[in-house]
Amino acid sequence: MTAKAERAPFSAASEEDGMTRSLSGTDLQAERLSEGPNPVAITPPSRLYERALTLVAMGFLGEATTVLRDISVRVPGHAPVWKKLAELLRFAGKDREANGAMSQAADGSTLWPAASDSRTPAEIVAAERALLERVGALKTPPERLKELRDYLRGHEIDAPAMRVLGRFEQESGNLITARALFERALVLAPDYDNARADLALLLLAMGENKRAVAESGLLISRAPANIEYRALHANALCAVGDFDPAISMIEQVVRAKSTNARARRVYARSLYIAGRREDSAREYRACLALEPGMAEAYGGLADLRGDYLTANDIAGMRERLRDSDLDLKSRRTIQYALGHALERARDFSGSFAAYEGGVALSQTVAANRDRTYSPAKHADELARRRAVFSRPLLARGAPAEKPPQTPIFVVSMPRAGSTLVEQILASHSLVEGTMELPVLANMVRDLSLRRLISKPDAYPECITELNAFELADLGTHYLEECKAYRRTNRPYFIDKGTSNWLDAGLIRLVLPHAKIVDVRREPMAACFAMYKQQLEIDVQFPYGFRELAHFYTQYAGMMAYYETVMAGHIHFLSYERLVEDTESEIRRLLKYCGLPFEESCLRFWETGRAVATPSGEQVRQPIYRGAVEQWRNFEPWLGPLREALEEAGTVATAGSQPPG
Repeated sequence: MTAKAERAPFSAASEEDGMTRSLSGTDLQAERLSEGPNPVAITPPSRLYERALTLVAMGFLGEATTVLRDISVRVPGHAPVWKKLAELLRFAGKDREANGAMSQAADGSTLWPAASDSRTPAEIVAAERALLERVGALKTPPERLKELRDYLRGHEIDAPAMRVLGRFEQESGNLITARALFERALVLAPDYDNARADLALLLLAMGENKRAVAESGLLISRAPANIEYRALHANALCAVGDFDPAISMIEQVVRAKSTNARARRVYARSLYIAGRREDSAREYRACLALEPGMAEAYGGLADLRGDYLTANDIAGMRERLRDSDLDLKSRRTIQYALGHALERARDFSGSFAAYEGGVALSQTVAANRDRTYSPAKHADELARRRAVFSRPLLARGAPAEKPPQTPIFVVSMPRAGSTLVEQILASHSLVEGTMELPVLANMVRDLSLRRLISKPDAYPECITELNAFELADLGTHYLEECKAYRRTNRPYFIDKGTSNWLDAGLIRLVLPHAKIVDVRREPMAACFAMYKQQLEIDVQFPYGFRELAHFYTQYAGMMAYYETVMAGHIHFLSYERLVEDTESEIRRLLKYCGLPFEESCLRFWETGRAVATPSGEQVRQPIYRGAVEQWRNFEPWLGPLREALEEAGTVATAGSQPPG
């Protein structure tokens, strides 16, 4: 996800249509600029301050800084102005000036009350409708965004306008800006439930799941009978691993709305994560009965990884795909589900064709969302990490005080065996299994925003600015955030976030006692497993053979680099060796982690825990040795993949096994 530091300047003029709200109990006219350099009327500082806050929410940080500087000269005693100015100065890399602004804030006070949008809920709904009609007449998304941004410059406390703009920003992929706009709307109108629901959904999409639980909980406290809010809260609870209360809540929703296919789909997904396969399949069947051809139901049945999709389903999916009105997202889901069903039926030619169609659709969706994988950009990101995370830097990490919890980072490509390794480790009495935690990725995102004005993507170079104690604070923050996903006080816990491999260097710096396990799968098997899996399009992920080959090669090269500069701190684990010599590899793994051997790790499938990844069903049964060679069923169609791997310089094996 890319954060935008500063938008292109737009005209500050906005239409005066009588929708300006009151500030501090006084009606204020929006200023009108003359043709010359001097304004006809001077805007009160209180209103300028609200304008600056709205400019910040819209992402116009430079413009907001100029406004705040003007206010600080006119009214130097208003502390909130200095605090916000200090925040923006830090984004600009002007730390000394920011410190001075904070000193001014400490000497000041609050000279006027905060503004609010005091309209009634009915008035806010009417304002939303009017704005949507106004921007709906415009043809393109950029035109709509510009119209709303210009409008908010002159209507700086219009909460519904912020919500509408926030939704358009989210659709355009500007998630940071969308979050800021929803938050600003709620500051101005705390009872604005629609904006809070939007914020909770966005927080889930951004992996800020703890906050999503809190925001959706507020919605339920205000409207306990609202079915949509209960379903939203259940989703948020699932996201932090609270599956029992989530399932209980969604069951209440299903009982109240038994004919609501969407609610039953959420219920089916929750049951799947909890390992209740038959119950999950039953609910997905109920979804199809209520909404024939429902793409998510077919996809859910495919994820169960059994013979849950029948010949009738195959015919139904093919018929659904012939519908020219089928939306792109549903078409993509059905393509992958069809590929899985045909693979189970051993129609490998038809299966590959279906997967190929799914990949083509994934590439289209990614392009539409500006998420197309760029080999050059990805290589540059890794080169920047190599330049920063050098052996000397890694030697001066956080103070070596062992914390009471030790995270075990299981890193790998998607579909490479990390869920199996997680399940083995989680079967140990001293280890808690969690889920794919978003904590490290969120930390990296926040570090990237550290100099938002002067350098929109400050990570990883900003790490060199931090001293040992600041690095230790990051480690403490990581452990604190992980508590939301933990349910025991076991001394070890697992984090298998799919992008964590990128930042093994950061892990070593801020969590020097953490363990890092690199799970590697044979290149052909690894790349084809990713090829045929429908993944969320929230990052720039490769889909085609050539891009997957590049991605795998870059991964292997980056992990080899980290092993060089962090010798002895990363444990390499070959998936194929784990399958062939399970006990020896498990013993090696436990020894690296500092854990005594336990027989329960050999019988990992008996460990009852929720698993939310596509491999969830596979780890609930003994190791299936045939899985290693499954890709060979498709070998007649994988010549281009092999050629791409050879061109990328990837050897035919996953790498040599280090001594145990």
